Amino acid sequence: MEDHPNVPSSPRLKAMNLNPDSQDPGFGSPPVPADFSIPPRPQANPIHEKKGHIAPTPLEVLTDVESRLASAEELVARHTIPARPAILAEENPGLDDRILEHLKSSGTWPLYRHQARSIDRTLAGEDVVIASSTASGKTLCCTLPVIDAMLRDPGAHALLLYPTKALSQDQHRHLRGLIDGMGLDIETGIYDGDTEPTMRRRLRRSGKIILTNPDMLHASVLPNHGGWGAFFGNLRYVVIDEVHTLRGIFGSHVSAVLRRLRRICQHHGSDPLFIAASATIRNPGEHVERLIGREVTVVEDDGSPRGHKEVVLWNPPVVERNDGTLTRRGPTSVAVRLLPELVRRGLRTICFARTRNSVELILRYIRERSKGSTDREEVAGMIEPYRAGYLPTERRRIESSLFDGRLGGVVSTSALEVGIDVGGLDGCIIVGWPGSVCSFMQQAGRAGRRHGESLVFMIAGHDPIDQWFVRHPESLFGSSPENAVIETDNPYIVARHLICAAYELPISKEDTELLGEEVIAMCTVLQEEKRLREAGGAWYLAREEYPASQVKLRTASEENFTILELGSETIIGELDYVAAMLSLYEGAIYIHRTETFIVEEMDHVNCLVKIRKTKTGYYTQVLTQKRVTVTEEWSTREVSGARARLAEVDVRTRMTGFKKVRFHSTENVGYGEVNLPPLELDTVSHEIALDKETVRRSENFGTAFLRSGMHGVARLFRDFLAIRAMCDPGDIDHYVDDNLIHIFDLYPGGIGYSELGYEQHDEILKDVLEAVEDCPCKAGCPSCVLPGASRLESSLESEVMEYPYPKEATRWLLHHLLGLQEYKPNLGGVPAPVEVPLDLPLPILDERVERKIRKVARAIGGKGR
Repeated sequence: MEDHPNVPSSPRLKAMNLNPDSQDPGFGSPPVPADFSIPPRPQANPIHEKKGHIAPTPLEVLTDVESRLASAEELVARHTIPARPAILAEENPGLDDRILEHLKSSGTWPLYRHQARSIDRTLAGEDVVIASSTASGKTLCCTLPVIDAMLRDPGAHALLLYPTKALSQDQHRHLRGLIDGMGLDIETGIYDGDTEPTMRRRLRRSGKIILTNPDMLHASVLPNHGGWGAFFGNLRYVVIDEVHTLRGIFGSHVSAVLRRLRRICQHHGSDPLFIAASATIRNPGEHVERLIGREVTVVEDDGSPRGHKEVVLWNPPVVERNDGTLTRRGPTSVAVRLLPELVRRGLRTICFARTRNSVELILRYIRERSKGSTDREEVAGMIEPYRAGYLPTERRRIESSLFDGRLGGVVSTSALEVGIDVGGLDGCIIVGWPGSVCSFMQQAGRAGRRHGESLVFMIAGHDPIDQWFVRHPESLFGSSPENAVIETDNPYIVARHLICAAYELPISKEDTELLGEEVIAMCTVLQEEKRLREAGGAWYLAREEYPASQVKLRTASEENFTILELGSETIIGELDYVAAMLSLYEGAIYIHRTETFIVEEMDHVNCLVKIRKTKTGYYTQVLTQKRVTVTEEWSTREVSGARARLAEVDVRTRMTGFKKVRFHSTENVGYGEVNLPPLELDTVSHEIALDKETVRRSENFGTAFLRSGMHGVARLFRDFLAIRAMCDPGDIDHYVDDNLIHIFDLYPGGIGYSELGYEQHDEILKDVLEAVEDCPCKAGCPSCVLPGASRLESSLESEVMEYPYPKEATRWLLHHLLGLQEYKPNLGGVPAPVEVPLDLPLPILDERVERKIRKVARAIGGKGR
């Protein structure tokens, strides 16, 4: 493949290009025709327009960044995703002629190949999922069949589901533009928590296309389906956008909501088709089939065009601390320098950070560095933060400013990863591994959405997964995305939604097809717990209640804490129960839009946190202690050096205090006490129980040796399991107790991650061993077996920090767990040991499932803790 004609000469970066002859340069895209040219990039940036300058191209900026901000050792790899022309479909897939005329007059005809095929299959009466790249025109795949149906049948209705309110707002704007452009009279509207009562009544009465989110469908629409009779009776299509985000806890709940939706539609006499849109994931068909409960047609042949993109993998340097020890500089420090530089050079840039706190710290540090320089302050003023926890009005203002070009940059959590149109972005900075290849591709795809040149910087942290990709960049640039995982038979989830379904309509044997074969057996248990009552072969709610209000789809928490600023008496945000317990305890520092507040009171009765603005030089991190108790063993098998088992466990987390961390460092400047009730979790765990022989052999090296190795294995197993499960490592936790390693899901009843760990035990351990042996450190570091300073939250984790040879201990244990030749650790004089050779009856509920349902029945009406 020839060099792109607009790429400036840069021998250092050119030498690092991983795939000069690759036929798959763009994460699975076809080769580029030799005669294809790049459309010119519009030169528009507020700073450069103001000063009369012409903004440089992204590739020109890359050369400057490479020479001024980074050393050759830091820019470890570069991947070129070349521009790609559109692959068009000349034939009309069967759309109404009025739609065809509008597409031609508006310049959106011909359709891309995947658009035409998905529309053809939808109009043929098939459920469809479209899996294609960011900004590939999936919106038309969903909306054109809907409008076509309404042109042919004015009585048809459609329900459009989006994972966030912001995306609903964005897509409604595009939908109205399409409908108004065709001169059609179709009533549409957004129905969510921000919709005024008068508009809600109007949409229930006459809305033809309703845009909402799964939460609102669950908590408001389905329980009140009687007021939506005409809508559900004529529902032709259900559109589910960003379906790849419906995984884990959220996706498992949404699957139950969609089955309730299909049940309501059957009651009102309709059977709508489903159209799902997804980013590129490994199992789009299987995933959507598990979500909706029936087979779908998969369309993956992406025919959309793409602009030239350069992806740079940046590994911050190793530096010396004040105490003489070495550490890798954090990715945040690089982002603080890089983001304002890109904005200053005219590149509109989005910077993704993994946590809410990181978003606030990055922007705070940028503004602190800008003080004293008019130019720097102007640039810093063009950058805003964006994350969950802000009020809706605040988020809409930031979205609008980014879309119309008033902002030069934004620092965001993954909240902006989904397809909100924020205009043409030139740059993307990803601060630390985002958790999955799918998320990485989505975030990288946010730059260059308008087909121009773009830059993506992936700044590695010191965590093992980040450093794994640094040492194996081909694994990042050549990886296919992961499977999306949901758990459709989690008793904690199913029982909650059965109670919600009974509120909507009585449950009978006819519901087994939609709600599951065990539905009647589950209803019987709920009847015994006095949550349901049976009459005439059907089950009804046993008491007056509105159960949907007590079931949250996105978190294990069933209530949120409101955050109130004292003095102004202004509500500035909210957090779910667990997040609040871990970050809004009395004495905690809360950061909101770079300003610091101290928590003065946490009112558990009213779920209210009172904070006051303060000036401080530190932020806070909670300290915890865990206790894990196995309550029931589900499955077990012998493995090398241990016994692997899948078990139900009770996890009890106690907040023991908090530490104060100086800004711009990881230095502890003090500690504080907390007085909070413990968090309790009944979940599923993959257990690794070391056998007696492994324990006996480890005794040759001292008592701390095995413990240190177990911590190293546990931490890395968690991280590599998260990659395979396509979830954030924060969705899984680990604990070491005696001779037992626990790897467990952080959700009641489990969500399937531990089961995956149990099934792929050996494969994950091989990944772990490779990561440990690849790491260039000698004794152990945060890039392999040691927890980073930001994750050192418990006294138990500190054990691995105190032992001088954690890497050797981890390697020794991994060799035993994989049945490899005995590894002789180098422990600075400690001798190695002598080697030792090595008629379809009604289903009966499983007892553990029944116990969980009873627990849900008793908890759902109250706090449940």
